[in-house]
Amino acid sequence: MNRSDIDRLRDARSFAEHALYNAGGLSANVLAEAFQPQFGLVVIGQALSKVSSEIKSAAPDLPWKATYNLRNLIVHAYWQIDLENIARIIEAELEPLMERLDNLIAFVERTQK
Repeated sequence: MNRSDIDRLRDARSFAEHALYNAGGLSANVLAEAFQPQFGLVVIGQALSKVSSEIKSAAPDLPWKATYNLRNLIVHAYWQIDLENIARIIEAELEPLMERLDNLIAFVERTQK
């Protein structure tokens, strides 16, 4: 099944919200025992990596490559994950990402009408 850009953007936004509200403020030690927030970051990276270049060009300020690189690190080099960095990303970067995604989703919805 092929997912549309808007579906992928909504997936990324939903998993960002879920990770933030379920893991925001948790220490690296607690995150070491909690796999779900890291899975959320994997989904965000995967979803955003599959968004078309046309949509990506409409929002060059989104961390497209960084989210995919983090996804790759978690999936392929899990033993090298810096949990302090994961905690910082969840705490400091997911809410601004959600706001940017909300704006992009609204833009895409307006232009698709």
